[in-house]
Amino acid sequence: MGRDVERDCSVEEFVTTLRRIADALEKEESFRIQVRGLRFTVPASAELSIEHEADDGDEELELQLKWQSKDDD
Repeated sequence: MGRDVERDCSVEEFVTTLRRIADALEKEESFRIQVRGLRFTVPASAELSIEHEADDGDEELELQLKWQSKDDD
């Protein structure tokens, strides 16, 4: 069963989250994050990518971290 959860946030929340992620990545550490009540761990081994999409004048930039889930998350 798939899941696609998204959450709007303030600039301050976004920047704080980006800093936490950047700090964890630089230290090669996993980190915990919560999105709309769902809390999970992103492992240090997550694959990283940057994606840009454009469609009918709408543009989207995604900073993506991808990993295989474990039963305990």
